[in-house]
Amino acid sequence: MKLGDAGELNILERLRKRFASCSEDVLVGIGDDAAALDIQGHTLLISTDTMTEGIHFDLTLVTPYQVGFKLISSNVSDIFAMGGRPRWSLLSMTIPPDTEKSFLDSFLEGISAGIKRYGLDLVGGDITGSRSSFTVSLTISGMAEQRVIRRSGASVGERVYLSGPVGEASCGLELLKRIGRSVTLERGEELQLSLIWESVEPLLRRFLLPEVCGVSEYLEYITSMIDISDGLFLDLTRLCRESSIGVRLYEEKIPVTEALGEVSAFLGKVPYGFITSGGEDYQQLFTSGEPLSMFTEIGEIIDRGLYIVRRDGSEEEIRPEGYQHFVSK
Repeated sequence: MKLGDAGELNILERLRKRFASCSEDVLVGIGDDAAALDIQGHTLLISTDTMTEGIHFDLTLVTPYQVGFKLISSNVSDIFAMGGRPRWSLLSMTIPPDTEKSFLDSFLEGISAGIKRYGLDLVGGDITGSRSSFTVSLTISGMAEQRVIRRSGASVGERVYLSGPVGEASCGLELLKRIGRSVTLERGEELQLSLIWESVEPLLRRFLLPEVCGVSEYLEYITSMIDISDGLFLDLTRLCRESSIGVRLYEEKIPVTEALGEVSAFLGKVPYGFITSGGEDYQQLFTSGEPLSMFTEIGEIIDRGLYIVRRDGSEEEIRPEGYQHFVSK
């Protein structure tokens, strides 16, 4: 079987079975947003993400600065999703020899901005050459603030929440493809389009320069959590699988921002696809047995099955669509 036939989730399961840890100091191993280790009574969280040119980013559409900043944000989101505070990072770069120095300087400027934004320290890493694509990887670690929150803690009867709107990043990417070039938001560039800039800018920013906000003030009420990196339906399915439960969502409860509605219409699309299957919003999806009115409640945990109640009252089975490596679109 080829990897393209197996799929990302199958590969993950193979890793979990082959490298299941028996060490008492490993609190959470393979399969969650981050690993959790018991270090002399303190809980250390560790996660890593890799971004490869041609897979995760297209340098005709994004700037090196944006690649660097987004690499930081995507890793920070994993630590937040485990109920932690990010602290230290390691940066690894695989660089083609014909890369311009100005390119690397811009990328590192984005890394520096992300480091400052989240209060991290960059403490090391690795540099190697490449014969083809530019690839970067960040390993991030931090401390659990109260307790480790996993994907596996949801129970029947609890409510499902979003920390913020989803769908904006994937809609921003679709718009960026229409524009056909990079937009230097970090330099204050504005575009002249038939849409007002106040609608365009938030969506481009959500895709190009996402800023992640944790839910640290409410961790005591949260039973399970995952970050929305690959799409609402796909990441929700992962949480339900780990918790061995089902879910019922309500389309009318899932927020559609004014900007998302306007840009979707401009693109000739409906927001639903962006909201349910788009990725890279880096919001937190979580469950709680308590009413948390400061967040958006979008559904409830049920015994089995994955469903969404559409606006017309009909109920559909949720298909775990979103971004998966090794799977052809």
